[in-house]
Amino acid sequence: MDNKLISVARELVAVYGISLLEDPERFGQLMEDKCGERRREIFLLSFALRDIIKGGNLPSGQSLAKNSAEASSGLCANLGFSLESAEWAVGAIISILDGEADEPRSGNQIEARRGFLNDMDKVDEALAKRPRTAPLRKKAFRNGFLLLLILSLFLVLFVRITGSRVTEADEYRLLFLAHLSGPGAASGHVKLKGAQLAADQINALGGVKGRMIRLQAHDIPQDPDGASRAVEGILNGRRVTAIISSCEDRVNSVLAQVADRNELPLISTESGLAGVTMATDERPWLYSFSVSLGNADMGRIMAYFLSQGLGRRKSVLLFRSGDGASSEIRDAFLASSASFGGITDMEKPFGVRGLSQGDAYDIASSDAEAVIFACEPDIGVARSLQALRGAGYGGAVLGLGFSATLRAEAGRSLDNSWWILHASPDDPQLFSFQTSYRDSYNERISWNGFSGAILAYDSVRWMSDALSRARGFQGEALRHALLSTRNLALSHATLTIDPRTHAPWNKAVSLIYCDEGSERFQKRFRSK
Repeated sequence: MDNKLISVARELVAVYGISLLEDPERFGQLMEDKCGERRREIFLLSFALRDIIKGGNLPSGQSLAKNSAEASSGLCANLGFSLESAEWAVGAIISILDGEADEPRSGNQIEARRGFLNDMDKVDEALAKRPRTAPLRKKAFRNGFLLLLILSLFLVLFVRITGSRVTEADEYRLLFLAHLSGPGAASGHVKLKGAQLAADQINALGGVKGRMIRLQAHDIPQDPDGASRAVEGILNGRRVTAIISSCEDRVNSVLAQVADRNELPLISTESGLAGVTMATDERPWLYSFSVSLGNADMGRIMAYFLSQGLGRRKSVLLFRSGDGASSEIRDAFLASSASFGGITDMEKPFGVRGLSQGDAYDIASSDAEAVIFACEPDIGVARSLQALRGAGYGGAVLGLGFSATLRAEAGRSLDNSWWILHASPDDPQLFSFQTSYRDSYNERISWNGFSGAILAYDSVRWMSDALSRARGFQGEALRHALLSTRNLALSHATLTIDPRTHAPWNKAVSLIYCDEGSERFQKRFRSK
């Protein structure tokens, strides 16, 4: 056990109270100020505390000791801790709690004292000799009461005007929502680390207007209704500056409504569906924004690159049947391709099993110059690629996104294919982010998690820029600052927000080319 770390933690608890452990982010920041050389251990402690208290209040040291094995296994399952790290973190928390229990607790108690004003006769006699100033005292009391009442009314009016979204304890509190358990847990934790890295870097430079950025991470259900109830419960009675969500599209679509009801700005990090930022086809949600391009934008970019970048006109469009995101990409591609003089010979739906053998031979025997995948890559895309190459199609392929999973499943079927994505780990301009991430967490970001991490990182940076420009602490002031974002240099792109959609306008994307069994970053480009 690290005695210095435990000693420092006990000192902080003695100064700030046991409630400090119920605020893991603040606890971690204070610990880093005292013993910054133990950043890894502090990181484990703060995340372990967050997981232990997420189901309720902080347990006593004795209670946690009885259930230490269960708590350790919970850290392994929920946060991906090794068993050794989990047992260390639980043991450290028990030691800190036991140290707190040894200290006498002194409350703000008022003790009644005997013998106070026992001789009331002497008091009455003294009062009788004083001049009759009771009417004056009553008048002064009445005037003072009226003044106090007026000041109270002004205070109430001030609170109503400024709103409830004020800073607390000299910090901006940002809710970071992610799927931190279940199938998407690994990806969710990578996004959380990316967001926390941005907050740490901003705070190291003095914060925003002298106030620190503090992330409050919450594990959100993948069920939209459950997610809505969970976020409403989190917001109830808490002072929150804004929300950053790295959840999936169907959850973010519901959170947009929650944000509008609470007049609380929301940034979605990876949303593509129009409904995340658009209430109707003509009107956006007031408080919902996205740092990533929508599905329609990606469809238009594919059409632009096919025509202007590859010089191809005839194409076959493959789309995922029954998928709303794929439908949005498909519709935008067809409309834009026609404007560039492109011709779509045929459209084919596919599912998890990929293209049918007959469809693959139809495409191979056509004179199509390119095959377009109007969807994000998955196992169905990999199997469709294998079917196409097996049927004899050797032409170009253009799709969205890229992952190590796609490479593993599709293999050499990826040769002569192009992939458009938000950000690539092979982009030289993003090497500094990868270095900072590796230095902070002692791990590398995989292909699968890179885009999510950099978009979460840049979402925090965007929110901090808006806070620095906002003329107040209300959600309305911050909403206008986000809406007026122009040419903001983020890590993965330069950001300008389209006020009609609350999403990026003409943002650059990354291009990957696959050939000879490997993939290579080509460039970042924007459509014109």
